Amino acid sequence: MKRQVFFYLFLMCFSVVSMAQKAKTITIKKAANAPVVQPKVQISPSACSKIIIPKAKKQAQSYGTKAPKTYPERFEAFICFDKGQTTYREDALDVLDSVFKIVFDQDNGMFYKMTITGYDDADKITEATASLARERAVNAFHYFASREQTEYIIRRTKSFYKTSSEGATECYIKYKMPFDFKWYNLQDTIHIEKTISGVDLTSKVYILVENDTAECLGKFNDYYYPGQDTTLMSSGYAMLKVPKGALESTTHTKDTINNSLTLSFTSCLSFEDVTREYKLVPHKTQYIVSAGYMVIKSNHCPVYEKTALRDEYPQNITIRLPMELQQNEGRLKFYARTYNPNGTWTYKIIPTKKEKDKESGIETLVGSLTAFQLDTIYLGKRVEEKEMSNYFYPAQEGEPGAFNAMGGWLKPYKLDKKGSIVIKKDMQAILRKPSEKTLR
Repeated sequence: MKRQVFFYLFLMCFSVVSMAQKAKTITIKKAANAPVVQPKVQISPSACSKIIIPKAKKQAQSYGTKAPKTYPERFEAFICFDKGQTTYREDALDVLDSVFKIVFDQDNGMFYKMTITGYDDADKITEATASLARERAVNAFHYFASREQTEYIIRRTKSFYKTSSEGATECYIKYKMPFDFKWYNLQDTIHIEKTISGVDLTSKVYILVENDTAECLGKFNDYYYPGQDTTLMSSGYAMLKVPKGALESTTHTKDTINNSLTLSFTSCLSFEDVTREYKLVPHKTQYIVSAGYMVIKSNHCPVYEKTALRDEYPQNITIRLPMELQQNEGRLKFYARTYNPNGTWTYKIIPTKKEKDKESGIETLVGSLTAFQLDTIYLGKRVEEKEMSNYFYPAQEGEPGAFNAMGGWLKPYKLDKKGSIVIKKDMQAILRKPSEKTLR
């Protein structure tokens, strides 16, 4: 009998334990499948003051990376006052602190302006309450002024300006934050809203913070060198075109910069000028016969060695030179100084093309260069050492047009017995024709 009683007791205990385990398993399943509910923040009834910040959009980010800080473009705050009082309540101080932390965070790149609007207690205006709304607005302003220890609210905001030499550069812009004060009597004014965002404005100061770059900073300055497309002509009918900003530019800055630019363009292309003091195009390993040169000078140019974005400078500066008919067969090119990887400069061919006028047959040589090549641009032709005799005559030191090369002296022309100029055929295809006055 005792055994049977013990057996029944055992069965009853086992059943109770099994039911408890089953109930526990079901509870866990329900919790796993139920939607996640964020806990609501309980606000004390005494916490009248509040800040309303729009919910930021979620941004995609890589796994394991820290989400970047986000700041609102616009947000609101309500500062509460006790009836008849101009000193804000203790819960209002917490809200003011929150507004300050957002607006004056050094990582915040917004350019905020602030509107502070004071409201009275909606009572009939008396001598005691006439300035109530205004004094409340002033006290809210004094909170920010006291935090900054300034009469006006001075703010430093992270920004960027961009130069063609360095790209985007981080900077901090210091500016006086725009403030707007307003105050209203809620009983006598019928043309104003008495609630904002569902909040009753009685005995409150309403603070509106908005990102407004234009009002905070005014117009940004952009500087270009040159400031507009610039075309210059030389005495040899050569034309230089420098597009706006081809030399350098600074944009999105609040600084004042002296952006005056002086460009000059002269040429030495006539037969007389070229042969008076003849020189080959300077080069260590090649012989380049010179047919003249053009000199471009500017008081403002980027420095190649100090420019981080030098590889991004376009070849958008152009030189155009109409050729004389006999030069069409000369295969002339433009040579400009070009930077070598070893840190030296060498004169090399720049991108060159020919444009031919169908009616006249005149060819125009067009070359493209960068802002780093504004210097002397040569017109010339590369030749081998063995070909030099096809262009020059042997000379003696001191003869007109004589120059030192290849261990001796050479000259680009000679005079016959009658005093007339004689030029070799290959040289005739390179140099412009002497003037009639020279021939005489």
